[in-house]
Amino acid sequence: MALSALVACDRGLSPESQAPLRVAVHVTSDPGKGLAGADVTYSGKPIATTNDKGIAALELKGRQGDVYEVSVVCPVGYESPTKTLTITLRRLADPTEMPEYDVSCPKATRTIVVAVRADNGAGLPVLYLGREVARTDASGAAHVLIENLPRDAQFDLTLDTHLSEQLRPKSPIASFTLKGQDDVFVMEQKFTVEAKQVVWKPGPKKPVGPVALPTKINP
Repeated sequence: MALSALVACDRGLSPESQAPLRVAVHVTSDPGKGLAGADVTYSGKPIATTNDKGIAALELKGRQGDVYEVSVVCPVGYESPTKTLTITLRRLADPTEMPEYDVSCPKATRTIVVAVRADNGAGLPVLYLGREVARTDASGAAHVLIENLPRDAQFDLTLDTHLSEQLRPKSPIASFTLKGQDDVFVMEQKFTVEAKQVVWKPGPKKPVGPVALPTKINP
């Protein structure tokens, strides 16, 4: 971890009075995923930037127990914490180790994949916001990719059956809710095929009752 900044304490200590304490700020976007490019600021000025592992290393001068209030500014596309991070200076028994503070920068938008399984539903358009985003294959399967959704969005997908009049139910809708992370959903739908109705049409009416026979008149 590269040294990112050296911050002087505001309590009138001379630089030689105390050795600086090293502190690590660990910024993640998703659980277990370090986020590079997040700035750590003090008094409104950047003092460190996270590396590829999401770590920003600070050296802070002050007494044991002194407190710093720092902020984390996340890169574009991520939501910055609304509260400051409180760092309390303390020396660990092992001087090679650093106190570590965890901060989360969740993505501002999310990406989802929906696996569609439509029994008896071959060749059906899959609609999102009224627009076709996929179509089921001969087995009734399709995959839908939707990007840039709000983190806690709710959305609907429709299997459009208007060109398949015999399928029931007609154009079913499935609803999904994001839980603040990229996700994979499954949309399963079973269709029944309604038999074509035979419409009976009556033929021409046959005369009922006595029938007049042709009469031959001799000259």
